Amino acid sequence: MKHIARRARYGVPAVAVLAVGAAALVPTLSGASAPPDVASQSAAQLLAEIAEAQPPQLSGSLTWTANLGLSDLSTLEGAAGQSTGGSGPGTSGFDPLTLLSGSYEIDVWLDGAKAEHLALDLPSAEEVDLVRNGAEAWLWDSSTNTATHLVGAQAAGAAPTAPPSAPAGPALTPQQLASRFLSHVSANTSVTTGDALYVAGQPAYQLIVAPKSAPGSTVDHIEIDVGASGALLGVPLQVAIYAQGQVAAALQLGFTGALHLGTPPAAELNFTPPPGAKVVTHTLTANGGGWFSGQPGATGEVSDLHKTGTGWATVVTGSSSELVDQAQQGLLSEGTTAVQFGGRDGRLFSTDLLNVLLMPDGQFFAGLVTPAVLEAAASSTTS
Repeated sequence: MKHIARRARYGVPAVAVLAVGAAALVPTLSGASAPPDVASQSAAQLLAEIAEAQPPQLSGSLTWTANLGLSDLSTLEGAAGQSTGGSGPGTSGFDPLTLLSGSYEIDVWLDGAKAEHLALDLPSAEEVDLVRNGAEAWLWDSSTNTATHLVGAQAAGAAPTAPPSAPAGPALTPQQLASRFLSHVSANTSVTTGDALYVAGQPAYQLIVAPKSAPGSTVDHIEIDVGASGALLGVPLQVAIYAQGQVAAALQLGFTGALHLGTPPAAELNFTPPPGAKVVTHTLTANGGGWFSGQPGATGEVSDLHKTGTGWATVVTGSSSELVDQAQQGLLSEGTTAVQFGGRDGRLFSTDLLNVLLMPDGQFFAGLVTPAVLEAAASSTTS
């Protein structure tokens, strides 16, 4: 894959790094003021259409916006850079923490079967690509000229948009993200419809998913905008998650601009490391913690990943060897606050929607729940 040539074709998109408190500046992804003229659909009908919808073949762009109530990530990003040995731009590679604030454009190619390519363009003119095809994937970071080869990242024969039970990695498209949330719809969940709208020029229905009663949840509601016609019928095109007490979406992922339906170029669904690139291979297993887990013993490996709680109060817990190193170096104090509960000490990374409790022994507890829920989960476990 010729990344330089592809960048010349698409250019570096204008990226607005937003002041998180300025809710009025969060971009509207629907792109139309008047709703389309579509037939009325009930919530039950929309859920059935989503369940039956096949992953589409298309090329286009996604916009990712994070408005979590964080005013400054520089100290937390600095701690992450120190923990990985980075000392400046380009030395430690792409830091996912940057995606917790601001708005980013992602070029996307989907073949509707087993392959997909997502390319994140950064303000620094650097690029991060994820290309996965069947049971293997490549993660390319232009800032370090490193290609990470992920082998066995999916169950045999599983498509990239397989149900959440398959070890298919993180949800990277609106359809995958919606699938994650809708798989947990229960009697404690309200599902209703909203007004029709346009998403990336396509008519869409609006599905509103909200907890009926979830004392420990930070989620107010989730909006899923679903394609209303043609090959996109039933395909989620945009997902927005709203935190309690907030007007703007805390997290939003949706298609923007024009969508080009049809099979993407084969060159975009395969990856060959550029000459001179450093290649690192990671072999993943079905229970190995997902796409970004490393080999046994690798720095930052996430292990013992599991869930506690149910429904809207679910907590993901696990352990990381890198957290132990960071705690010993005092790096967890950056971007977090000290908390004490049940005779234990920890560090809390807190936002309007997502909270993460970090323990000195490497354990972590995370969820779209209040800090009190995380502390209760941590208190019920033994180190």
